[in-house]
Amino acid sequence: MPKSRRSFLKIAGGVIAGTGAALTGWARRPVLAAARRSIPKEPIKIATVGFLSGPAAAPFGIPGNNAYKMLVEDINKKGGILGRQINLISNDEAGGAAAQVKLTRKLILDDKVDVILGFISSGDCKAVLPLSDELGGLIVAYDCGTHVLMEGRKSPYKVPKYQLGFRSKAHLGIDNIGLALMIKKYLPETKTIAGINPDYAWGRDSWHIFETAMKKLMPQVKVVGTWWPKLFTTDYTAHISAVIGSGAEIIHSALWGGDAVTFTKQALELGLFQKARMAYSRGEPYPQEIGKEFPEEQIICCAGTHYFLYPPHDRWPLNKWFVEEYHKRYGKYPTYPCYHAYQALYTYKAAVEKAASLVGGWPTQEEIAKAMVGISIETPSGHLAIREDHNGIEDVLLGFTKLTPDYPFPILDPNRMEVFPAHMVNAPVGIRTEDWINSWQV
Repeated sequence: MPKSRRSFLKIAGGVIAGTGAALTGWARRPVLAAARRSIPKEPIKIATVGFLSGPAAAPFGIPGNNAYKMLVEDINKKGGILGRQINLISNDEAGGAAAQVKLTRKLILDDKVDVILGFISSGDCKAVLPLSDELGGLIVAYDCGTHVLMEGRKSPYKVPKYQLGFRSKAHLGIDNIGLALMIKKYLPETKTIAGINPDYAWGRDSWHIFETAMKKLMPQVKVVGTWWPKLFTTDYTAHISAVIGSGAEIIHSALWGGDAVTFTKQALELGLFQKARMAYSRGEPYPQEIGKEFPEEQIICCAGTHYFLYPPHDRWPLNKWFVEEYHKRYGKYPTYPCYHAYQALYTYKAAVEKAASLVGGWPTQEEIAKAMVGISIETPSGHLAIREDHNGIEDVLLGFTKLTPDYPFPILDPNRMEVFPAHMVNAPVGIRTEDWINSWQV
């Protein structure tokens, strides 16, 4: 593992240095250039894309879309972005990658949106992000997690992969490295693990990074089985029986959306949680989704530090406002897709305002993209920075579920919550995540 703060500061310094180099040319432009710029009066067209129908809608797409609507309303009440109101255009991600490619072409070429904030599926992001440069449209991936989206096949790799394509969050490295670190710290006697993950990019990549980190951190641990159910499987009983029969002590899972809910409910009926402990790589929404029946003592990752009780409200007022406003409107607590929506929208807003201050008027797509590199914003879950590889970089929060009288579902046990800092869970720019893990000296 990287052992010193010095290593992280080098990484952070690289982001800042890269940003300075990118913007130096702007700073030298004649002041007269500003006079030729104006601020359009028509609304900003912001298209959002997420699952609004199907099994991924309730735990992911709809909460994210609700957050976008709430935040846009608040921004518009405060004057919009540089005086321009936001016209929010919500789109359903259902239909697969080919449908999302078609939708993206329509949004950029026909509807001429200013930016697309979207996509939950890693497969959809891999298909859509290359269109940012091809079509000349700014795309900010707000939720998809596969680490290969911005990484090359070899280290060091050329960055950035796209000029107008970004991801306003960290990738799945933080989830799965965080799980491995959590197991090593709290369950060091573990001898056997297994995995049940969806059979496509997100599931395969999640298990690969988790297994790589576990082999490095706890080489004595044995993998006793892996299972790959198809996306949107409705009957997991055969998988669950096989997992129980494997004798695994800890079971890694990147199942998400309706799949995670269905699996957990069926696992409860078959007694899985009396035999083993689950480690959910992005399990934060499911205790609230399932309710008090959700099992205690399971390891939950929050896809960053995205949790309605963290950062504590008395120490981070923005999270207090976000949680209370969302709960008042929608009757539920915001889950990590809601926090991801905030990150995407406010990353775009901050980049527009930064670029405008440099060019003296409404910036071009390319100028907004330049301003987005190296930007840092305050969010309800802490600070987010966008690196020169166009990826977000974040800390990660994990914990063990515990039922309390205060909520109708298990929360993370306050005494066993752990935040692993960004430099421990994010590979440095230019190094593939698996190569970085394999370089650790533990």
